[in-house]
Parts: sequence; structure tokens; C-alpha cells
Amino acid sequence: MDPQGIAVTKLVELDDPKTTRDDDEVTIFAVHSGACEIVYNIGLLKLARYGRKGNGVGEFLYPRGIWVDPDGNIYIADTGNNRIVHLLYQNGKLIWKRVIEKDFNQPKQVALDSEGNIYVTDTENNRVVVLNNEGEVKFIWQRDLYKPDGIAVIDKDASYNKNRDDYVVIIDNNNKRIQQFSRYGRLLRRITYKDMGLDDAYFAYCAIDYYGNIWVTDSRNHMVHKFDDQLHHIISVGREGTGDYEFYSPRGIAIWRRFGQVFITEKEGGQYYWIGVDGYIVGCFPDPMPSKGPGTTIAIYLTETAWVTIKIFDEEDNLIRKLPAHIEKAGEALIVWDGRDEYGEFVPPGRYKIKASIKTTYSFSRRYFKKELEYTLKVE
Repeated sequence: MDPQGIAVTKLVELDDPKTTRDDDEVTIFAVHSGACEIVYNIGLLKLARYGRKGNGVGEFLYPRGIWVDPDGNIYIADTGNNRIVHLLYQNGKLIWKRVIEKDFNQPKQVALDSEGNIYVTDTENNRVVVLNNEGEVKFIWQRDLYKPDGIAVIDKDASYNKNRDDYVVIIDNNNKRIQQFSRYGRLLRRITYKDMGLDDAYFAYCAIDYYGNIWVTDSRNHMVHKFDDQLHHIISVGREGTGDYEFYSPRGIAIWRRFGQVFITEKEGGQYYWIGVDGYIVGCFPDPMPSKGPGTTIAIYLTETAWVTIKIFDEEDNLIRKLPAHIEKAGEALIVWDGRDEYGEFVPPGRYKIKASIKTTYSFSRRYFKKELEYTLKVE
């Protein structure tokens, strides 16, 4: 087995516009490179396969990356054949549409923006080729690239793009580096495995979520790394194994941004997650807090943008203050408590429990993810 890229969408063809109950019933298209075929799961209910080894119609040679849109257009980096293949899912079956050949040499991955422009990592040519939706070259990037591999694109007009992010993420340098570019090839920022404190890494595939956070699989360390839209590291999850939050050489990753559904291929299979939220209270500053003001700043670390509600309890577990709920971005959130109770009076000396409730801001309505955090603050 050799699972590689994976793509996910809600197909218009399968959507019932009269109800929202089926809105999370997405369709997955994945590359089984070793078998030179595409494996797809329609509405998470029906598994099918397409393709065989070769270089003709309906044939692939060790394909890698894949991308799909809601209208059923599928683009595949047919790596061994040095081409991009365009398929169409229509009326319950896959249709071979066309082949795009532009002197590629080992094209590894492919992604599209909302305008239909096609971005191809042309690995052995050390470049990214951007094509229009007719397959004609618009421009080529070569600067600041070495053996580009993984790619993900988000643009300001893309669906389910909360912050109107507009950039391209590329994994390169023998899969040791993650770079962020403008959609026109200007380098914005980069990070390497050494910057993250890792001894080694093999960054394989990448994806972008609703808030513009960047997710990268790491086959070497059996992890998934998450970064914000400025490429600041947020969290790394996973270890080698077959249990919960364990991976065995993760490869492809795809996110259905509307609800935060995450699909990951591994060396011998795949996993399915929903984006949740985790975090901890870093501390209060100052701690101890003076009883006569001016208050304290509560620092919370979040792994995802979340609703944050703070409640303050005294030693008898009586609620003395509830702070207004805030939406805070992933990373460190700073929330000020002025040291007063619900009646506007400064609280007396003692120990106070700070309880923080953190909850994801988007998900399917029946599946909100919530966690409770607690910290004890001394007032003197």
C-alpha cells in the first residue's frame, strides 16, 4: 500500500438543498500511489476505485497529489507520467476529461484557487507552475524554491475563509522546510524543522482551515503540526502508533473548511477527525493579585480560535464574577479581570478559582467541542 494525497468536498450533485442535515456528508478522493489508482468514498457511504497502471486514458503512474471542487472537478498530479490529469465526477461516475503537460519533471502536488488557477509543484524543475483554467501557463515561480513538494492555496474569495486570507503554502528543501508565499510568488515567511526544535522531519502534505491555520503532516515524526496564518507554530499532535491521536507515517491531509472535518492518510490507511479545541491557563499576572486593584491579566493558551468564558469563584465555590465571553484566536489570549465582584467591589484577600470554558466557534451544530480549564489565584 502507498496512500498519498487526499481531497475532500461537499459535491453539489449529492446535496439536498431542502435540508441542512446532509451538509457534513462529504466525499473524499484519495490517491493510492502504489496501485496507480484513485480511491473515492461518496458521501462517506460508498467506496469505489478508478484507474490502473499505465500512461493512457484512465491510467496513472505513481500519482501523488489530488484536489477536488464541489462541482466534481478533480485534478491529479500524475507524477510518474509527468502530467496533470483532470477528471470529472458526474452522474455517479468518474469521467476522464483531459491531460495537461507543460514539460513537468516529477510534478508532486496540485491545488486550485477560487478563480480556477492551477498551482503545480514541479519538483525536479525546482519551480511552481501556475496555469489558468484552460491549462495555459500564467506564470512560473523559481526563486526561493528547492524541490517543492506539498502545496495548499487559499485566496480572499475562497469559500469558508473567515479572515479573507490570501496566500500559498509550499513544502520544499527535501521536505524539511515550510514556506508561505503570496499568490504571485513573493516569499512572505518560512520555518524549518530546526526552528521548531526537531532533530529531523519529513513534511509531507499541507492544508489550510477556516481561520487560515496551516496544517502539515510529518511522516518522520508521526505527527501533524499546526501553524497560524503567520506561520507561528501553535501545536504538534501525535506519535507513532495506532491509537487515538497516534499516526503511522501520516501523508495526505485535507480539511473541509465549512465544518472543520479533517482527513489524514497514513502508510496503511487513514483517519478522520473534527477540529476541536484544547488549551491551558498559563497563569495570572500579577499573582498574587492586590486586593485593592488594579486587577490581573489571565493568560490562556489556545490551540484553536475559541469562545472563552471566564468565571471567578471564591473558596466556598460561590460565583463572584462572570466576565463577558470573548472570541480569541489560536495562541496566547490575554483577558483582564479588574479584581471586582459582580457588584463592582474589590474582592477580599483569599484564594479564588478561575474557571475558563473554551469552545470551538464553528462545527456542525450537534458537535460543538468544549473544554473546562481551572487555575487558583491568590489575592492578598
